[in-house]
Amino acid sequence: MQRVAIPKSGLESLASFFRGVVRSLQGLAIAAVLGVAVIAAALARDGFEAADVFVTLVLLAAPAVLLFFAAGLRQVLQLPARVRRMPSEGSEQLAELTRIAGATRGGGIRRAPGLLWRLRRVVGSGRDLVGIALPLKIFTPGFLGLAALAAAVSLFLIGAGLIALIVLAAG
Repeated sequence: MQRVAIPKSGLESLASFFRGVVRSLQGLAIAAVLGVAVIAAALARDGFEAADVFVTLVLLAAPAVLLFFAAGLRQVLQLPARVRRMPSEGSEQLAELTRIAGATRGGGIRRAPGLLWRLRRVVGSGRDLVGIALPLKIFTPGFLGLAALAAAVSLFLIGAGLIALIVLAAG
């Protein structure tokens, strides 16, 4: 089987591109939240009712999706470092499991809570290793479409927030 070699400079430029995308998405989400805040202030001029609260919460959904997508991209950026750590973490877990198995042979029921606590730590770190593919779920077509829709709605919210700001300043 032939190995695929990817130059490190190519990975670094791709990582820096994704870091820029993450910053842009976060900035867009924050600007959209500010737009929603101005829209909520415009709605509150005559009193804030339950319907206004509902509309405000619905409008905050688009920036929330963008922030989730940005967080997923940050997790994807951390994947190479996690993959490099896997062999050392795996050997550490194996050594700890060996120590726990040795302790259970000579221990009685009194040592069970401490051993279970140590086992919980090993299982928790193993779960981190198994969850390596979880961040890749942001690249599913449904979530990519939702993120694109959220970006478009966020742009609309920024424009609507500017219009609401003008209305508030004029009135």
